[in-house]
Amino acid sequence: MKDFFSRDSGAFRPSAIRAFAKLVNDPNVISFAGGSPNPDTFPAERIAAIAEKVVRERRNVALQYGPTRGLPRLCDFIATLSRSRKIDCSADDVIVTTGSQQALDLVSHTLLDPGDVVLVELPTYIGGTSSFYARSATLAGVAQDDDGIVPESLAEVAARTKPKLLYTIPNFQNPSGRLLTQQRRDRVMEIAREHDFLVIEDDPYGELSYVDGNDTTPLKSRDHDGRVIYLGSFSKVLAPGLRCGFIVAPPQIQQRIEIAKQAADLCSGMLDQSIVDEFCSGGELAPQIDKVRTFYRGKRATLLDALEQHFAGRAKWTRAAGGLFTFMTLDAQVDTATRVEDSVKRGVAFIPGAPFFVDGSGQNTMRLTFAKESDERMREGVARLAAVL
Repeated sequence: MKDFFSRDSGAFRPSAIRAFAKLVNDPNVISFAGGSPNPDTFPAERIAAIAEKVVRERRNVALQYGPTRGLPRLCDFIATLSRSRKIDCSADDVIVTTGSQQALDLVSHTLLDPGDVVLVELPTYIGGTSSFYARSATLAGVAQDDDGIVPESLAEVAARTKPKLLYTIPNFQNPSGRLLTQQRRDRVMEIAREHDFLVIEDDPYGELSYVDGNDTTPLKSRDHDGRVIYLGSFSKVLAPGLRCGFIVAPPQIQQRIEIAKQAADLCSGMLDQSIVDEFCSGGELAPQIDKVRTFYRGKRATLLDALEQHFAGRAKWTRAAGGLFTFMTLDAQVDTATRVEDSVKRGVAFIPGAPFFVDGSGQNTMRLTFAKESDERMREGVARLAAVL
């Protein structure tokens, strides 16, 4: 059968995160593995009421094919939301996607040829690298520290590899939880202009900020020459089952992405869009975000406290001022992937860190989420993890 597969299909990479999905819902396993939002944050009753309303009153829209770009009123809202983040755009610059993962796939399909170089952070989101590998791109890693991308590393790697794209998650990055400083964002944009590459700015976590003083102003707010493609999502603040993300892109790029999307799915689900549109147009998104922040703020504090209790002097971890993750680096040179089986036997799951690094490093790291478990189970899970390691 292999003779029937395309050349690009040989570059497909399975997701290490998806491989652990079955552990997330096993009640016998305390899971730090998944990146799924907690169902307790979903406004389920409001979504149910809105779904009934749009099906009954606007079935000709909610249950029908729709515009490839997305519902016009939802595009207007996304443009307004983006302007509140200091992004200069209009509804004409917006494309609604089936989650931000489709946005990554569409951007990759539109911009990348085999062999093109994409710069990514070390570590970076596996869903992003999967999209780039699927187009037979070459990935090159850029160093991070606690303030995000290290500009000197970015400049050095860019000079050496002549990239077409930089993929970055500046706000509370998945998997590291790091926040790129505003000073470094200025420098990233300078380097992008100096070396003439585009920037994919993925921002699914920017609203999940738990510490006063966090500045999440996007790179896109500095985009004066049409260089940044901005991706967003409603999955983390509303519900991931409503597959609704978006792209804000320069006109020439956006027009090509729209054509690619026509071939991919004609349009994203109109029922999902109709529900999100009704929720947002009713002014309910801002209070929903406040509730989600309050919910996760306490969980973050619990996990960081448990790590301090059990891993102080044995490891370092990011402070995760926002988002859903902290990233731990063990002082000992332990390959965390070799401890997964023993860990699961002891009733605790985590994601080993190496798959997040495109340069083969990161064996002594792991990603932990505070989204899923109760405070009591998180404390017990960290104690078990400390015993395993």
